[in-house]
Amino acid sequence: MKHELLVNLDRVRNIPLSRQIYEQIREQIHSGALGGGDGIPPSRVLSEQLSVSRSVVLEAYDLLQAEGYLVTKPGAGTFVASLPMNNHNRTEISNASASTGTRPVFPVQGPQFAGPFMAVETGGNHVSCDFRHGVPAWDAFPMDRWQKALQHACRQASPDTLGYGRVEGSLALRQEIARLIRSTRSVPVQPEQIVITAGATQALHILSRLCLAGGGKVIMEDPAHPVVREMFQFSGGEVVPVRVDEEGIKVDEIGESLKLADSRGAQKTAKLVYVTPSHQFPLGVTLSLRRRMELLEWAKTQDAYIIEDDYDSEYRYNGPKISALAGLNSGGRVIYVGSFSKVMFPALRIGYVILPPSLLQGFLAVKWITDRLSPTLDQEALAEFIRSGQYARHVAQMGKLYAARRACLVTCLIGAFGERLKYYGDEAGLHLLVELDSSADEELLAETALKYGTRIYPASAYFISHKPAGPVFLLGYSNLGENQIRRGVESMAKAEAEIRLLVPNE
Repeated sequence: MKHELLVNLDRVRNIPLSRQIYEQIREQIHSGALGGGDGIPPSRVLSEQLSVSRSVVLEAYDLLQAEGYLVTKPGAGTFVASLPMNNHNRTEISNASASTGTRPVFPVQGPQFAGPFMAVETGGNHVSCDFRHGVPAWDAFPMDRWQKALQHACRQASPDTLGYGRVEGSLALRQEIARLIRSTRSVPVQPEQIVITAGATQALHILSRLCLAGGGKVIMEDPAHPVVREMFQFSGGEVVPVRVDEEGIKVDEIGESLKLADSRGAQKTAKLVYVTPSHQFPLGVTLSLRRRMELLEWAKTQDAYIIEDDYDSEYRYNGPKISALAGLNSGGRVIYVGSFSKVMFPALRIGYVILPPSLLQGFLAVKWITDRLSPTLDQEALAEFIRSGQYARHVAQMGKLYAARRACLVTCLIGAFGERLKYYGDEAGLHLLVELDSSADEELLAETALKYGTRIYPASAYFISHKPAGPVFLLGYSNLGENQIRRGVESMAKAEAEIRLLVPNE
């Protein structure tokens, strides 16, 4: 299987592009991010991805092959050669993963769950445009190909597959995820570090129970998803918000935020830091390299863990793709959480977590008593879907579709609101955060838009401090056609204009 390869070219540097490609692939092989037998994309595919001549890629491939890093198999493609240093790196990770973690202890009583975060009901209103975020394009999913993967899993099913399997999940799927993450996110991960979960939500819940037993502070970005805040609080944690700017979470404000959070005035450290560095939710900014290094150093100094929620890194429309925080020399401080909900469909309920050795056994213990194992046939089908190349094809096709829908939404919003509009997060992902310069009440605006057949989602609840002055909304566009988007923005503009007529001197 030829996975997408993470290569970023700097066209300003006085280094030939072919040499940059060569050096980055070689580095990924040395670090273990690419291992023996991993497929390399065809030169035509990589040249299109990087917007360079095919001869540039071929020159890099030829040099890597001449030095023994790559091998070509006639009729099959180009693959990473089995190298001693590469296998050594993987063995070290595998051995470390077998180390035993601490036994989890659970709090006797947690706070009451406060948020009524239920599925959205349509009610009696006819909704022609629903800007719900995090929803993939149902009509564009290759259901026939997914059906074939399911049939393949059923035909290959064995007593082991149909019985009580391993709590960490299907080995075949964990192997495919490891290859995927190594090539697209530059994380030198092995299958032994991966645990399959019921979506990212279960991974976060188990981590909160494991790391916050007996209480503790959790650093979170501000703004952030309120459901995740509730999850940490429900497990006995105390959430400490830290502001986000154009470079991501302000690491230099963590210490002061911890002091302010403590009622006795004495600074206490945090056990966890929860971040969305590739595409901050909901603002959409990317955590800068400088801040990434600062955060890793802070976590090392304070003996804390960083949870990296990489919820929609597959879709990036402007600029180079960003590697994962876990791909840096993190010293075992980063817990990487991913999911297939945004690429496939949420009902699949397959997520995963990449764990440091110190947390692996504790995590498995909690999962064992929680649900024993995740549905095996779905995991085997997903492994086949990835292995056959259908997953990579689907991501590429959806990236083009979502880019067009994002551009349509931005154009429509600017046309409707002009300079009264601020929007965030248009470089990647499946949603925009929109702020209006208007005196219209946020909830009233959403209620009025619904009368026009459009559902929009107020977003003030995502902010703990420094809430925007005007109404702010989270608009998902991935499951909407361009005509729906146009009508939806028109309805939103009509609703806002209707409310402004009722406000004196607006």
